Amino acid sequence: MVSKAHHELFSDIIASEFPYRTLLARLNMGMTSGTKSYSSRANLRIVKDEALQISIQPLFGVEMFRIYINPDTLFLLDRMNKRYVLESFSTLKELYPVGFDYYTMQSLFTNALFVSGKEKVDADDYTLFSYNRASDQNYHITAQDGNSGIDYSFTVNGDDRITFAHLMQSEKKHYMQWEYHNFMMLNNVPFPHKMNITLSSASRKTNAELIFSDVVTDTPLELELNVPSNYTKTSIDEVLKVLSPKK
Repeated sequence: MVSKAHHELFSDIIASEFPYRTLLARLNMGMTSGTKSYSSRANLRIVKDEALQISIQPLFGVEMFRIYINPDTLFLLDRMNKRYVLESFSTLKELYPVGFDYYTMQSLFTNALFVSGKEKVDADDYTLFSYNRASDQNYHITAQDGNSGIDYSFTVNGDDRITFAHLMQSEKKHYMQWEYHNFMMLNNVPFPHKMNITLSSASRKTNAELIFSDVVTDTPLELELNVPSNYTKTSIDEVLKVLSPKK
C-alpha cells in the first residue's frame, strides 16, 4: 500500500473530522482509581469552540457533579458536598499541564486532531509533526508544545480516523491516553461510540470508559456557567481526592 505524503495525510484527517455545530450525547461511564470503582450515567453537551459540559448522574437521573469548560475557565460543581471549583486555564496549566486546554479537550471528545496551543488546526500545521508508518499500516504523528514541554501524538488508521491520542509531560510525570473504538456512521461520518481514557500523575492513576448513545447534533443549545450562591469554593485537588484517590 502506498503511503500518503505528510501534507496529504494531514489534510485528509482534517477533512474527515466529524461535522457538528452542537453535540448532545448520553454516556455510560465507568471509572477506576486505586481501589475505587464507579459507574454512572452522564450527559455530554458541546457548543463547538464555545463550551463543553458533562453532567454526571449516578442515581435516578439526579445530577451529582457537573464539569463545565470554556476557552478561559474550568468549573466543577460538586452537589453532594455543596462546593465548586472555578479556575482559569492559565492557572491550571501551571499545576496540571497535560490536556488542560479547552480546544484540546473538545477535540478529544469528538475524535478530532488538535495542535497544542492553537484554537484551530490548519493544513499547513503538518510541518509541526513528525510522521512514520508502522507495520500495521497505521500512521503515527508526533509533536511537542515548546511552551509546556508536552509531547503529544496520534495514531491514525487507513480511513483517516484517529484511534489513539497521547499527551505526556515527562518532567512532572503527567500523561493522558485517549483511545477510540466502536466507530459507527453518524451524519455519514464514522464516530467512535466507545472511548477509553487513562489519566496518570506521580500520585494518581485513573482509568475511564465512556459509552456513547443517543448522539444528536446541530440542535439549538446554550451552555451557561452558574455558581449556586450557597456553595463553597474549593480547590480542584480537594475534588480529585474524592474522585481519584492517590496511589
